[in-house]
Amino acid sequence: MLSMQSDKVRLDDKASGETNLTADEINVLLNELQVYQLELEMQNDELKTSYSTLDEERAKFVGLYDLAPVGYFILDYLGIVEEANQNGVDLLNISKQAILYKRFQSFIASQSWEKFYSFLHKMQHADGKQSAEIKLVLPDQQIIYTRMEGRAISNMIATEIKYYIAVIDITESRNAQEVLKETTERLEMTLKASSTGTWTIEFGTNKVFLDPYTHNILEISDGMFNGTIKGLIDFIHPDDQTQVRQKLFDAVNGLKEIDLEFKIITSGNEIKYISVKGHEITTFDDKTYFAGILMDITERKVLAKESENLRNSQQKLILSATLTAQEKERNAISRALHDSVCQLLYGIRLNLENIQRIQKMPGEFKNVNQLLDQAIRETRQISYELTPSVLKDFGFVAGIKEMAQRTSTPDFAIDTYLNGSADGLNDDVQLYAFRMIQELISNCIKHAKASRAEIKVNIENNQVVIIVADNGVGLNTDLEESFKMGSGLSGIKSRVYLLNGQMEFNNTSNGLVVTITFKNEQELNRLEQA
Repeated sequence: MLSMQSDKVRLDDKASGETNLTADEINVLLNELQVYQLELEMQNDELKTSYSTLDEERAKFVGLYDLAPVGYFILDYLGIVEEANQNGVDLLNISKQAILYKRFQSFIASQSWEKFYSFLHKMQHADGKQSAEIKLVLPDQQIIYTRMEGRAISNMIATEIKYYIAVIDITESRNAQEVLKETTERLEMTLKASSTGTWTIEFGTNKVFLDPYTHNILEISDGMFNGTIKGLIDFIHPDDQTQVRQKLFDAVNGLKEIDLEFKIITSGNEIKYISVKGHEITTFDDKTYFAGILMDITERKVLAKESENLRNSQQKLILSATLTAQEKERNAISRALHDSVCQLLYGIRLNLENIQRIQKMPGEFKNVNQLLDQAIRETRQISYELTPSVLKDFGFVAGIKEMAQRTSTPDFAIDTYLNGSADGLNDDVQLYAFRMIQELISNCIKHAKASRAEIKVNIENNQVVIIVADNGVGLNTDLEESFKMGSGLSGIKSRVYLLNGQMEFNNTSNGLVVTITFKNEQELNRLEQA
């Protein structure tokens, strides 16, 4: 290009300095002009190629601009819309003619004006892409939430700033976030009000996540928990660690649900009761984990325990009153038999003896006298069984020995091994123990087909142990059925319950052994005072 210009200058100089040209000089000039013409034609072809390439690139840009999945806008430095793609027009629900050369601020909700102007300011004075969340108001007053991303570009010729902005509709996700936020807040309030926390266990890694509520319930401070199953089990009461470990093992090996209760020891050295419920969850990418809730049920457990104690106390009061009424009735019948029936029988016998002596009939009343003697003995025996006077007058040990002596026969012998300190038991406890032993010996005679029985009473470390053993056939029926069938065993069970004791029936090769144990706690006195 420079050579052409220099040559043109040279020709001009020649033309101005000389008027007459020779034929050779004219040929030279014609050749130079042809060269210029060829160069111009080549430059014209290059320009056509450049324009064609530019048109192709512009067509690509227009296609991408209009078909982009988000709205694009070009704003001038005042915020006037110079260009908008079809998605941008559709987003604003307005025609393209109506939006061009209109201030974009007219679509901004008043609450977002400050954010929008700050967004423009950042694009103008900062390098790189800027973003902001802006609320728009459409012509039909519909509210939508958008995320805007853009940058400012200066025109190198006119030094004007234009804003290139992409607008993405995030209304649906924003509404979902609001719903999730409200749900989360309600869940957090519910968890806080109900003393409930959440937890998750990842399979494979056995990692455990506990939310802050769970940390608070278990009284776990920062740094105390290492996030593993073993670390979690360390916080559980030693008595419950085995069953919790087994439950978690079962869950890892196929159990779909977790439902367990355990105790922990608080920092104040108190017992807290915890309930854990959860189930298996499988994610869309086939990852499996357990998730659930953890609740503090200490108050519920305490109330249930208090309710059970109250119910037991009421039952004991009823049983105690029933047994007391029975004993009073026994005493009344015993006194009636001893003071009335026996005296009448004695009177009849004396009158018969007087008639026998006066009428001189020594043999006629022999059988009658024998029957009267038997009636008197049996009446006295019944009176004694109803109210053992020896027990009242001489104590528990003497009463048991006297009962064993009365009950023993040539076919049934009773051995006694009694601790003398048993006489120090509460009077009501002595009576209850006597009645239980009396009923067990009666069962030995009636049902066991035994020839020998042993009664052992021992008191050690404030623990009373009563053992009644026989060499009979043993207990052939189910224990619960036996309690239902016989009032005697039911009465023993009631007395053991009142004494807060335990009773065991053991069939051995030698016969049946019944063991009753209870603490000497004066429980009956407390019940009566209550």
